[in-house]
Amino acid sequence: MITAFFDFREVSAIENELEIANPKHAKAEGSRPRHLRVRSKKPAILRVIIAVELVSVILACGYLYRVWCHNIEMRVFRELCSVTLSDTTVNVNAQAGQVIKTYMEGISEELFEYVWTTEKVEYRTGADMSYSSAGTIDEDKMIRRTGVTHNGWSRIVVDDEEYYIPAGTLSSDIPEGLPIEGGIKGEYQKYALSLLPDFGWDASEIEPLIYLWNRESGWNPNSHNKRSGAHGIPQALPGSKMASEGSDYLTNPEPQIRWGLKYIAGRYGSPSAAWAHFQSSGWY
Repeated sequence: MITAFFDFREVSAIENELEIANPKHAKAEGSRPRHLRVRSKKPAILRVIIAVELVSVILACGYLYRVWCHNIEMRVFRELCSVTLSDTTVNVNAQAGQVIKTYMEGISEELFEYVWTTEKVEYRTGADMSYSSAGTIDEDKMIRRTGVTHNGWSRIVVDDEEYYIPAGTLSSDIPEGLPIEGGIKGEYQKYALSLLPDFGWDASEIEPLIYLWNRESGWNPNSHNKRSGAHGIPQALPGSKMASEGSDYLTNPEPQIRWGLKYIAGRYGSPSAAWAHFQSSGWY
C-alpha cells in the first residue's frame, strides 16, 4: 500500500508566505494562530494506482483461472482421447486379426486330385484347429483334395461335403507298381482306385481297369459315341443310365466311374474279368 507523508515544516513555510503576502491574515499579538489546510494531490494519485493494481489483480486472477480451467480441460480431453484410442486400437487389432484369419483360411490354389493320408487325421469344418472336428480318416486312405489354403491346410471332400485337414497329412505320391498316369486322367484313375475296396477288390485291379477304359474312352468324361450313343468314361449305353449316380453324369467323372464299377461288378465280377472279356470280344 502506498502512504502519503507530509512535511509540516513545508506547511509552516507556506503559511508564513501567505501571511506576509496578505496582511489581513497576519497574526495579531495575543491572537490565536490560524492553521492553513493544504490539500495534497498524492491521495488522488494513490487511489488511481490502487484502482489500477486492483484491476490488474482481478485480470491476473481471471487469467490464472482460465489457465487452470484450460489445464483441467486438456487433462480430461487427453484422458478421453487415450481411452478412445485404446478402444479403437483394440477394435482395429481385432478387425485386422479377423481379416488376416479369413485370408489365411482362404483358398490359395484350386485343385482336383486324389491323395493319400500319411497318418490318421481329423478333418474339421474350417481351416484352423479352432473349428470343430467332423470326423477322422485312417492312414493310407485315398481322398479327393479340391484346394489348398494360404495357411497350408487342404480342402477335401467327404460324402460330398467340403472339410479341411492340416498340412503335412496328405501325400500325392502314387504307390509303386500302379500304372497311374499323370495329369487329369491320373486323378480320375486315382478316384477309381479309391473305390476298389468298396467292391472287395485290391489295388491290383486298377491296372486292368485302366487298360479297359483307356480303350473305351481314354478316360475322357466327355467322350461320346455318335453312332451308338454310348457316353462317358465307361461308355454307358445309353448314357442316361448313369443318372442314378448323379444329375451331372454327362460331364462329371465321379458318377460315371461309380456307375462303371457297379456295372463291372454286377456283370463280370471284377475289372480283370471285364478286361479279359474285352480282349476276347472287343467289347464289355
